[in-house]
Amino acid sequence: MIIKILYNKIYIHYLYYIVALLSILTGHFRDFVVFSILIIIHELGHVLMALYYGWNINKIVLLPFGGLTIFQEHLNKPILEEFIILIMGPIFQFIFYFLAFLIKPSYMLTNYHYAIILFNLLPIIPLDGSKLINIICNLTLPFKRSHLITIYISIIVIIGIILYNISDLLLILILLFLTLKIIKEYRNHKYIFNKFLFERTIYKFNFNKIKIIKGTKLSKMYRDHKHIFKINKIFYKEDEILRKKFDNRTDLW
Repeated sequence: MIIKILYNKIYIHYLYYIVALLSILTGHFRDFVVFSILIIIHELGHVLMALYYGWNINKIVLLPFGGLTIFQEHLNKPILEEFIILIMGPIFQFIFYFLAFLIKPSYMLTNYHYAIILFNLLPIIPLDGSKLINIICNLTLPFKRSHLITIYISIIVIIGIILYNISDLLLILILLFLTLKIIKEYRNHKYIFNKFLFERTIYKFNFNKIKIIKGTKLSKMYRDHKHIFKINKIFYKEDEILRKKFDNRTDLW
């Protein structure tokens, strides 16, 4: 049943087919297969843990340089759940690599394994490294600021790589793909923040931690927290403030 569900979610990017064809023409198809298996195992770790927590998977994208699991979920999901789902990708890959290496040691397998791990740790949207940065930021900073910091770090790292004088065609395509993803994320920043707020208006989340916010700045709201707003010495619950925002009412203040 799970295999059928996952099969219907898999989307193979056209770049994957191009690189597969090039690998055949250049005699590197075996390398391509090993690399692809590692990518699939890596994404399988994310996917299985997401299914364990009941997260909705939109699609699993296979790219020639990695995979991308896209979720159709609330932005207010627990940070701990997101972190565990995130780390299970590398953990699954390490387990598979260790077992495969015990059966048949291979320098090619080793090189590709660590290449995928290190590449995914780059703090560039939408790689695992950027998600880790975002999780760390959300532990101590408001949601909106954490999202912007993740975007800015991604931009800085991309610029740094470009300035390194890249000449490899595949790497140029990868950087182009990542740059487009960063631009899309930046353009959607306002929408993502409003989605974060709107979810809290229509759904009931059971957060144990409480933050008191002076004034009406919704940009100070955190993940995994309830909020109490102090306005003119009067305290208001979070849902009161959010309902008035989305009802376009400002009489509260």
